[in-house]
Amino acid sequence: TPHDPLQALPRTGTDHRRITDQKRYKKGKTMKQNKTLTYLMFLVMLLLLGSCDTEDDVIEIFTEKTWRLSYISLNGPVADQDPWFDFWNGNTQAKDNSLRTWRQNLATYTITFNGSNIESFIGGDFEAQGVNQRTTGTWRADGNSRELHFSDLRHSGNESDPLARAFQTGLQNAISYSGDSQYLYIYYEDGQTTKCMAFHIQ
Repeated sequence: TPHDPLQALPRTGTDHRRITDQKRYKKGKTMKQNKTLTYLMFLVMLLLLGSCDTEDDVIEIFTEKTWRLSYISLNGPVADQDPWFDFWNGNTQAKDNSLRTWRQNLATYTITFNGSNIESFIGGDFEAQGVNQRTTGTWRADGNSRELHFSDLRHSGNESDPLARAFQTGLQNAISYSGDSQYLYIYYEDGQTTKCMAFHIQ
């Protein structure tokens, strides 16, 4: 192999500084890459831990309290001054009568749940009170899918008030829920629509 005379030349101070700077750059780049990798791994761990804790505490949400109806709306929770769906077909007098009963008689439009873990779901028995009708039966909820269903419904009394009848329809056709230990929303099918019964702790 021919001898390269440039390789035999002694290194100058500039060469040493250049080599040192290159080593520092490579070291700094490696440290930055390691920090970035560590940060990404930390984010992945947080996401994995978060995904493992998405199931609702159904027992805490539903039981050991009395829920009272706040309103019934179309589709979901609303923040309007008048959130009520128009079950009265524009009859303001009928609506006023219904809401007067709802406001003044605090024993109406309530529901209580008793429950425990039952195999792959949580459920138990419940009791609901409309205006003139009392309903009892069983309920079951899934903390992952948030499905909710009532079954074995037994009624005593009859309802003529449009709001009270809507309350009973909500129990019969419930499909899902959302909320926490302070606010509960029960969604139900009503014809071609989905309505939402909003509850607060009494």
